[in-house]
Amino acid sequence: MPTDHPAPGEGQLIRTVRQHLLLLGIVTFITTALAVTVGFLQGTSYTATTSVLVTPLEGNPYSPEGRGDDLINLETEAQLVTTDTVAKLAAGQLPGSDPARLRAKVSVSVPPNTQVLNISYTDQSARGARDGAQAFANAYLQHREQRAKAVTDGQMAKLREQAQRVERALQQATRQLSGANATERAFLNQRITAYTNQLGVIDEQINTIASTPIDPGQIITPAGLPKSSGHMMLLIYGAAGLVAGLVLGTGLALVRTRLDKRLRDAESVEALGLRTLSTIPEAPSSGEELVLVTQPDGPQAEGYRRLRAAVVAGAPGKQYVILVASATPGGTVTLTAANLAVALAFAGSPTIMIDATASAADPLELFGLSPAKGLSDTLISGTDPATLLIHADSNLRLLPRGRDAAQATHRFSGPLMRSTIKAMRRRSDYVVINGPSLHDADAQALCTLADAVLLVVSRGVTTRQDLIQAHIEAQRAGATVIGAVLESSPLPIAKPGRKPDRRPGTTERRAGESSTDTAPIPAPVPDPEDEPVVWEELVTGRKPVKDGHDIRLPGDRDNGSAAEEYPTDRRVAPTRRSEQQEEFSMKPSGKTGSGDGDI
Repeated sequence: MPTDHPAPGEGQLIRTVRQHLLLLGIVTFITTALAVTVGFLQGTSYTATTSVLVTPLEGNPYSPEGRGDDLINLETEAQLVTTDTVAKLAAGQLPGSDPARLRAKVSVSVPPNTQVLNISYTDQSARGARDGAQAFANAYLQHREQRAKAVTDGQMAKLREQAQRVERALQQATRQLSGANATERAFLNQRITAYTNQLGVIDEQINTIASTPIDPGQIITPAGLPKSSGHMMLLIYGAAGLVAGLVLGTGLALVRTRLDKRLRDAESVEALGLRTLSTIPEAPSSGEELVLVTQPDGPQAEGYRRLRAAVVAGAPGKQYVILVASATPGGTVTLTAANLAVALAFAGSPTIMIDATASAADPLELFGLSPAKGLSDTLISGTDPATLLIHADSNLRLLPRGRDAAQATHRFSGPLMRSTIKAMRRRSDYVVINGPSLHDADAQALCTLADAVLLVVSRGVTTRQDLIQAHIEAQRAGATVIGAVLESSPLPIAKPGRKPDRRPGTTERRAGESSTDTAPIPAPVPDPEDEPVVWEELVTGRKPVKDGHDIRLPGDRDNGSAAEEYPTDRRVAPTRRSEQQEEFSMKPSGKTGSGDGDI
């Protein structure tokens, strides 16, 4: 059998998601609800946009000195919109506004290959968004105009200062001309002419600058009243929460699958290398019934029919002994074993079911029968098992556990148990042993007597390690594990190591009965058509002789030691049994008194 962890297959993710649909749904719902709540708490927002056409202007990044196709500086112009200077100018148009908060609400974009700036402003109201976008557009243009005007004013101030210096020089030269000689007068006339020309140039420059218009740009698309984007934002938040929930839920499902050792479906069982013969769906009721009789058309009955088909297909021939054992420590398989036996009998195959449990529910209750003598009486008292068979159906006979099942479990490895199995094998096509958990030493002893072992996996209870260990125990006993059946509604689990304290001669009581109302467990009456069988001869190989009122074998001693070991109601005292025991040789028994009636 493979390792503890199943190898990841192609459909492992799908199986994991299918197994954890509830977890995935809860996580997705929580994340989606949280995301929508966050979007709702943020409130409804409005965004308005103003488009501004930017023209080259002196004193700005985008100036007339640049080439007409050089628009890289527009990115710098866009950054100017969010500066403190522009925000303060905008705050002047929006009374009671903080420039720092205004900056957080504005954004600027530059469409490629254009001279346009799209100034967007977001606010809690549509009017506030419109006014904010318009205010920032006006503030930006005002800022550009102020920068350009500051440059031109500086240029004109320098020209006027220069003109004043030239004017003073001209006046001085004119005064010197009146008292100068001929040579000096010629020089001064040249200076006066130069100063006059220079003043003309300066005046021309001043006039040119003064006459140049300052055009910072213009608003080509004013901001309008925007529509609310609240519903769209809620959808966006909800979609984000949904995706996050699916991713998170899937991750948690994978982690949980990795950490969870319990087996929940046939795929997880087969991933360990063990074939799943059938999966029994969960019963709508308590499930403690023979569904092939009570609900023959139900899904549970169909599951047992599939199990029967798998067992028959895997059986090499008739006289097939199959041990049904639980892979869960302390688990019981009474319901599975009983329904399998009924299914085999309904198919027309003579079937015997042997109850080899001590602490599980009594299968006789499923058939509506009272407790009776059985296997323990054979193993402890030496009673002929043929006389203990109970007819439940024309093709189904039951060998109950008997009155001292807990004491008899110690003799599962003994010769009487082997002889019992051989005898039951010859009297039927299939022998179904209802055994304890394979983690119990008693079940491991039964493995040596069976042709095959069927492991019962309880969904959501049996772990991977439980199944691996049960398979190992069966292999150690030399048994062949034909597969597993996934039981969705197993019977209650018995506590390991807790067996009823039953002593020979005690009686069973039903719940609610007093000890005075309890009668000894009746022994089934053998079928009168059966040939007389001398049990002592079969198990010892010696002819019995009668001695008074007792049956004694030749060579028996009178110390009674053997009789104490095998006390019976028939006062049979086999002693000094040989190592090699002979198998029973019995004809099919008839219906017993305690098991009247078919299913």
